[in-house]
Amino acid sequence: MNSYRVGVQSDHELIVTLMTELVTELSPAEGPENIIQKLDEDIALALQSEKVRFFIVEHNGQIAGLARADILTEDPIFRLREDNRCGYLDQMYVREKFRKLGIGLELLRECEDWFRDQGIGHCLLHASLNAVG
Repeated sequence: MNSYRVGVQSDHELIVTLMTELVTELSPAEGPENIIQKLDEDIALALQSEKVRFFIVEHNGQIAGLARADILTEDPIFRLREDNRCGYLDQMYVREKFRKLGIGLELLRECEDWFRDQGIGHCLLHASLNAVG
């Protein structure tokens, strides 16, 4: 059974751990160390923002993954619209032993639902060419 919740300040360390796993697994060209050293501050700021939500998923009581949803207001694609906000899903991670259970799809839906609740009708999904799934 999966349960989903919004990440809060007390989840900071957990979110840093999951994001470190994500960055390490995807191994960006510039190396994960450069990004990992910035995660603590980045996540602390994101947890304080009204425009960012982390969704954490547990599968049978074990932490299985997370997704980060941001509301952008400076996206060039929507600059000419009256409401230029758009949803942005940049980071989604499911731990290896929980893959192929539909958790990624459910995390995506959690993000989409939050965007809709915010009155946002468009979402951009950023995916790595190295992503697994």
